[in-house]
Amino acid sequence: MSILYFLKKSLIHSILKRKQKKSPFDIERSEHFELPTDAETNFNNSYYFSAHHVNGESLFLRLGLRGNGESEIWFAYRDSEHLYNCPMSLCTTNNSPIKVFCEEIGSKWKILFDGELECLDSPAEKKKAHFEGTFTATAPIFDFFLHANLKPMAEAFAKEKWSRNFFKEVQKNNQTHYEQPGILTGELTIGEEKKSIDMPALRDHSFGKRDWDYMDKHVWLMALLENGDVLNISMVSYPAIRNICVGNLYHNGKSISAIKIHTPDDLIQNGKGADSFTVHCHLENGENLLIKATREIHIPYSFSENQYHLLEGIGNFIINDIKARGIIEFGFNKDSKRW
Repeated sequence: MSILYFLKKSLIHSILKRKQKKSPFDIERSEHFELPTDAETNFNNSYYFSAHHVNGESLFLRLGLRGNGESEIWFAYRDSEHLYNCPMSLCTTNNSPIKVFCEEIGSKWKILFDGELECLDSPAEKKKAHFEGTFTATAPIFDFFLHANLKPMAEAFAKEKWSRNFFKEVQKNNQTHYEQPGILTGELTIGEEKKSIDMPALRDHSFGKRDWDYMDKHVWLMALLENGDVLNISMVSYPAIRNICVGNLYHNGKSISAIKIHTPDDLIQNGKGADSFTVHCHLENGENLLIKATREIHIPYSFSENQYHLLEGIGNFIINDIKARGIIEFGFNKDSKRW
């Protein structure tokens, strides 16, 4: 790397560090955030809950409230026999089958789903479904900017050509994004069948501008390890910043940031994403993780009038010989030249 790269890296690290100190996490505002009445279509307030057990059971849901009065809807459940998915992916917010409520700030959320689920093993079969669940936190909130080690972000900034337009692009696509491990409990009814839910989980909350078409591609891995740890890795490419690789490991209730993330495998696979691959991750405490991921199934979603395609995969992991289960998510812009 050139001297200029190291100078830029040092400068942006100092700027981001000062910004961290001046912007403490406002947990009450974040937990009770509501869309402004004049929010634009690309402004999103997104709630995501994802629960998995190494025995093969999975449940995830997402409520993405948009500025135009519509909501992006995900709800899927996987057991040992079938995969169920909500066929509705977009609706008016007033008619959303998913409702989420903060019962205790930073600690407890109530989740309701009342709609239809389609068994993807037999697409003609749709059943009435109801879920009433509670997410209870088991560790503190992790904000991806305020609580992270800033080294990977500074490196990503330093690799780009700086200009007034560069910093303008970065600023206008800024958003708040945080996560928290916990336990999801409740009861899911599909048709006449009742299923008791009690699984390790992760919740994710983000709000701000989200222009899906602005993204080139992304990979998100979320693994719930059988020893109680939680791993989260994001690899994202935007036109302004092309290689953002960040992540963290929750261990014994504390978050350890990733400072180097690398995969030797082709994750694009012509816009389909890889079914199996490896990731090497170096943590700030000096520990190295060898992550082996295997995608089991995926559900496709489209955004920005089909300009951005997302494959929400469920799969299994081996992380330094420890079993895990969770999400393997790939996203690709329709314009393959941007990959």
